[in-house]
Amino acid sequence: MSELEKAKQEVEQVCFAYDKAGDTGDIKDWKEYYDLENKLIDKVKISNQPQLTIPKSIADQLDKYDFELTSKGLMYRNMGGTLLEFSRVTYDEIPQLIVQTIAGNYRIVFAYLAGKALGVDLVKVVEG
Repeated sequence: MSELEKAKQEVEQVCFAYDKAGDTGDIKDWKEYYDLENKLIDKVKISNQPQLTIPKSIADQLDKYDFELTSKGLMYRNMGGTLLEFSRVTYDEIPQLIVQTIAGNYRIVFAYLAGKALGVDLVKVVEG
C-alpha cells in the first residue's frame, strides 16, 4: 500500500468516526473520533516540517568516497588508505566536489554522510 493510500485510509477512518459520533452522540464515540483526529494532526505537523536536502548529483559523488563515522567523528579514507579526521583534512586531500560543496553547505554534507554512516536518512536527496 502506497503512502498516499495509507493517508487516504486514515482520513476515511477519521471521517467515519466523526459520522458515527454524530449519529450516536455517545461520549466514547466522540473520544475515539478525537483520538484519531489528533493522531492525524500530529502526522501532518511532522510531515510539514522543513527537511534538509542535498542534490542527487552531489550525493552520488559523495557516495563514491570512503567515509565512516567513528568515535572521533566523521572520518575520510584518503587515496593512500589512511583514515583522517574530516575536520583536519587539508583541501588537497578532499575530493574536489566536496571542496566546492563545503563552500556553502558543508553542514548538510556532514549531516548526509553522518546519516549514511548511522543508517538513517537525515538529509533528503532531491533531483539536481
